[in-house]
Amino acid sequence: MHRVLKDTELHGLRLRESILVLSNLYSAHYNPEQCNEPELFRPEQFLSPTGEKIKNPPHFVPLSVGQRQCYWQSVAMDSLFLFIALIFQNFQIFPSEKNQHLDLEPSEGLVRLPKPFSVTKKS
Repeated sequence: MHRVLKDTELHGLRLRESILVLSNLYSAHYNPEQCNEPELFRPEQFLSPTGEKIKNPPHFVPLSVGQRQCYWQSVAMDSLFLFIALIFQNFQIFPSEKNQHLDLEPSEGLVRLPKPFSVTKKS
């Protein structure tokens, strides 16, 4: 969260001093100007044409941006990338028998989370 330090106007909106302002990370992640078909999971969006991982892609800011971004963001992102890559390299993941159809609509709230689901591995 940020706090407005003095009365100001931003894009025609009047913001009073001391009001709290939140970053809208959803709009950054789902902006079609930054990422073609943002609602689809396409790992190639995070790779350069030569197959190298893109460092700090502009359409992916899960740990905020600017001066207030997470100090350990690069470590977290590299760890997450390796963790997910290892899972998909070593396992085939399928929906479990109890939920053959996964509901991809997120739960609503301050933080968007996937609805509970089960998977099974076949190695």
